[in-house]
Amino acid sequence: MEELVNNVNIAKMERIPVKRLVSKRDIGIEAFELENGNLMLEATLLDPYHLIRLNIHIEPHSKTIVNAKSEFANHPHTACPWVAEKAKLLIGLKIERGVTKMILQKLGGSEGCVHLKELALETINFAATTLIGYDEGFGLMSRDFNILNEHQKFEISKHLLVNTCFIYKEK
Repeated sequence: MEELVNNVNIAKMERIPVKRLVSKRDIGIEAFELENGNLMLEATLLDPYHLIRLNIHIEPHSKTIVNAKSEFANHPHTACPWVAEKAKLLIGLKIERGVTKMILQKLGGSEGCVHLKELALETINFAATTLIGYDEGFGLMSRDFNILNEHQKFEISKHLLVNTCFIYKEK
């Protein structure tokens, strides 16, 4: 009984704030294996002002972007769709260390679009995840890779992910 009284008193003192949703942004990415073996990623950024789509094809052996296009289906300014063509600048990039910097240079800044850049960065990060284990004979986002125990997955992927997070910090 005393615990219940204490919990009620704490709740009264902490006053949970009332919140009102004012906006939301969603980024969604789907990965597909095409019949030619390439990885295709379809990504969307959706908020009250934008619907931006990005489609990227990656050749998994070389990890090279072989096709890229974007579409600004909803946008706040009439000039926004002009930047959609910039997605083609991703063609030829390899999914490897340094790709993030290249994307920032190609899609960011005063000649680019912060939202297309954000969508491309998220898509490339997901592509890198999808490709882990590919060179070791596992398929794209392979179930065989995913069911390995934690140590096995770590040993296979550590050379790819060194210094990308706490787990893969170089000792």
